[in-house]
Amino acid sequence: MRNIDTNVFLRFLITDKEAPPKGLLDFFSKLQKGEIEVFCLDLVFFQAIFVLKSFYQVERGEIINRMLELLSFDGLFMKDKRVVERTLEMWRDSSGDIVDCYIAANMEKSGEKEIVSYDKKIERLGVKKIKP
Repeated sequence: MRNIDTNVFLRFLITDKEAPPKGLLDFFSKLQKGEIEVFCLDLVFFQAIFVLKSFYQVERGEIINRMLELLSFDGLFMKDKRVVERTLEMWRDSSGDIVDCYIAANMEKSGEKEIVSYDKKIERLGVKKIKP
């Protein structure tokens, strides 16, 4: 299985700002149907979110909706799509940053309850903060 890079997601997600490269829309149509398969590292997925938010200034809600849609594609594989999906849900429902939401989603999955941190906001995500 091939890996996918951040720039491919970005080219697909910003087609309203730039014309898509030839074959890109067909690629994602096939990816959605599972006719082709790619593996996406979590880091790649979150880098796309960061670039959409910081460089393209896409609204948080729109980013969440578009990325949740990508997660539903039959041909997109990740280490644990459910953790990434839960991260986006937490990010949607809180004022936390995406990294804190990712940490909390992973902790929720593993059953861990405590984190060593100075971040007061992380407790809003159902995590107990323990200072070093």
